[in-house]
Amino acid sequence: MKRKDPATKNQKYLAIFLAATMLLSVGMIFFSNGSENKNDSVSTAEAENNSSTISFSQIQGKQIHHEFNSIADGLNMSPEGVISATYVNLNKATGTPMEQAVGNVKMMESLYGADVTKRYGAIYADGNGFELHHIPEQKTLVPWGAVPYHGYYLLARTNNTQDIWNVVGSPVILGSRQTIEKTIDVLEGNATATTEYNNLLSHVDPEDVIFQQVATKTNATDIPAEQFYRDFKKLDNGSYTDTSIFLNVEPEVARNITALQANSSERGVTYNVTTTGNITKMVITSNFASLLNETQLLSL
Repeated sequence: MKRKDPATKNQKYLAIFLAATMLLSVGMIFFSNGSENKNDSVSTAEAENNSSTISFSQIQGKQIHHEFNSIADGLNMSPEGVISATYVNLNKATGTPMEQAVGNVKMMESLYGADVTKRYGAIYADGNGFELHHIPEQKTLVPWGAVPYHGYYLLARTNNTQDIWNVVGSPVILGSRQTIEKTIDVLEGNATATTEYNNLLSHVDPEDVIFQQVATKTNATDIPAEQFYRDFKKLDNGSYTDTSIFLNVEPEVARNITALQANSSERGVTYNVTTTGNITKMVITSNFASLLNETQLLSL
C-alpha cells in the first residue's frame, strides 16, 4: 500500500484546523466590501514614495500605549459587542505547523513596511471589525494623509479608495475610521470596552499562547456553546496543547467529549476535562497532527 506523503497529511490537518476556527484577516474585514471612503475631510496629499517608511516618533499627536500580550488585552481595547475575536503571537507561530495556518511576521509587510509580531482582530454583529498589530520596529509606510481625533492622528492607508486607517503606537490600530474612533473612545474612558468574555477568560492561562479565540453564539457564529474559548500552545517537549472552554456546552458535544476521552490513549492523546458550574474546560495534549485529528473527531 502506498503511504501518504507527510506534507500531504500535514496540509490535510491544517485544512481541518482552518475550517474549525474563525481566523480573522485584514482582507476579510476591510477589503471584501470594496466600499469607498467619501469623507471630504481626508487629506489628498499623496506620499511621494509609497515604499518609504517613517518612524512613529515623526508622527504628530498622541499614540497608543496599552498592554498587548493576550486576547484579554485586545478585548480591553475593544468597544462592547464583540461576537468573535482572535489573537495570534506570530513570533511564537514561526517555525511551527501553526505558521501555515496563522501566517508569520512578514505577512503584513506590504501594509506597513515592517514586521508584525502580534495580531488581534475583532468582529461585530454588523460584520464590521478592526485589528491591533504590534510593530517592534516602530515604523510604518508613509500614509496618504491624516485627520485628527481627540489628539490622535488617523493615517489614511489608501489614496481615498478604501475606508482603511490606522493609529500608530503599541499596538497599532487598523480599521475603518468609525471603528478606530470608537476604539479611541474606549482608550480615553469615553466608551465601554467588551467585558462579555470575562467569565470564560478567568479560567485561562495566557502564558506562551500561540493562538487564542473567543466567540459568542449568533446566527453568524456556529459554535457548540453560548460562548466558546480556544487556544493553542507549544510545550517545551515539542508537543502541543489545545484548550477549549465552553459556557453552557451543548449536550451532544459534552457526550462526545466524554466518549472520546474514554479511549483517547489509543490515539496518543491526553485529556483533562473539568466542570465548574456552567463552565466546561477541556485541555488535550499530543503532537500537532493528532490534536487536529482530535478536533475533527470532536466536531469543534
